Amino acid sequence: MKLKAKLIVIFFVFCICGKISAQTAHPSYEPLFQMDELDTADDIFEAALLFSECERDSETWDRCWKKFDTIKTDVTSSAIIDLQEEERGRAILKYLYQNYLTDYSLNQTKIDVALDTGIYNCVSSAVLYMAAAKAAGLEVRGQSTTQHAFCAIYVPDEKSGKLKRIDVETTNPYGFNPGSKEEIEHENQIKKYYVVPKKYYSNRQEVSDGVFVGLIAGNLCADYIKSQSYTKAVPLGAARWNLVKNQPAKSVASVRNSFDILAANYVNLLPPSAASYFSTLNWFTDFIGRWGTDDFLQKNLDSSIINLLVLCFQEKNYPLAREAYEKYKSKLSPSQVAKSEEIITDTIIITATDGLVHEEKIKEINRLLLTEELSSPACQNRAKLHLESYWLEYLNDFMNSRDFELGYTNATIALNQLPKSTKIKAMQNGFYNNQIAMIHNNFAKQANAGNFEAATAILEEGLEKFPNDKTLTKDMADLLRVKK
Repeated sequence: MKLKAKLIVIFFVFCICGKISAQTAHPSYEPLFQMDELDTADDIFEAALLFSECERDSETWDRCWKKFDTIKTDVTSSAIIDLQEEERGRAILKYLYQNYLTDYSLNQTKIDVALDTGIYNCVSSAVLYMAAAKAAGLEVRGQSTTQHAFCAIYVPDEKSGKLKRIDVETTNPYGFNPGSKEEIEHENQIKKYYVVPKKYYSNRQEVSDGVFVGLIAGNLCADYIKSQSYTKAVPLGAARWNLVKNQPAKSVASVRNSFDILAANYVNLLPPSAASYFSTLNWFTDFIGRWGTDDFLQKNLDSSIINLLVLCFQEKNYPLAREAYEKYKSKLSPSQVAKSEEIITDTIIITATDGLVHEEKIKEINRLLLTEELSSPACQNRAKLHLESYWLEYLNDFMNSRDFELGYTNATIALNQLPKSTKIKAMQNGFYNNQIAMIHNNFAKQANAGNFEAATAILEEGLEKFPNDKTLTKDMADLLRVKK
């Protein structure tokens, strides 16, 4: 029996992605930028640029602001602002397609690129429309689904006197109040637009402006996960969460979850060494200290601590394993403490017994069982599992060499150390039965040849060792009857 067959096998847990490699420097978990509330069209546009990773005061930054100032001027001109609100919302979408939006591209989520090139996707076009509509005095709210983003404006309904919602599909120049007939001026300059499948609108959720503009960062972070660019992803995710963290928890849960996934993915990067992973785990605990924890992060923390201990075991690095355990044991879930102690025990024993023969391994484990390091119940049980394994390997040598007598003697010693071991008890029974069979066969051979004195001597020697054995007792009784 091999010990490894009974040890807990722990693999590195990649929570979200597959096999990935560790980075050399840890990312900052501080927000890429700081913003509080988004109250105005300028706030929306500024946040959109920052989430698009457009640097303040750069040439691109200044150029985009000039374009947005032009947009604000145009959408507040009498030609648009004098329209009824519904028509104003329609006119703004037409205006953006006449002057800025020209070519749909699935992954182009940055608003600065949309303004500079005309290339857009659902997020960049919807955020641009939101900023322009707010500048024109419209009540506009972001709409989000798992696969799509668009806008809705709220305008007075003449019949009911209440506000009515009108959807604005910004990936399409015909997207104002989808389903209604529309004509678009300057249609020839629009290279490509997108017709959104109906299923993309299912489970729509109206979200805050902060959550909606933050979809830019969400898309970028998803791309950074694929490219393992966590030095860019984590600060961007932190800025996204920091903007909305004080809003009602239910409405921003998806933002927090996306942020947590970034940290969890990073801590599960494949490390080059246990020491490297120790450093990454320190980063992860600091991240939790900065932003707080939840069930998802705790599960990843548990698995990461266990993974570090497994790495230490593989490297036979007991000092680091002990340091890590002492540092993080208070952060482990109660259910994981025993597992971590088992790995610590494995590391101690494998390190201490490396290169020793079976007898020396057995002596060393018995010594370790008396130490303070292995005094906890989990450590004691784990060490005894190793002790049992080494005993079984040692006893197997006697069984294979057919030295049943010495095997039986050592099995008895092993049972004194491990009285509850059914495996060692089975080995002892095997040695016993083989000895009895050998004695009986030798006795029968001599008796059948008429050598009764030799047969008697064999049985007497056997009964001296095993006085209560039924087979040998019966053989002696049969021999005495024959001799009479």
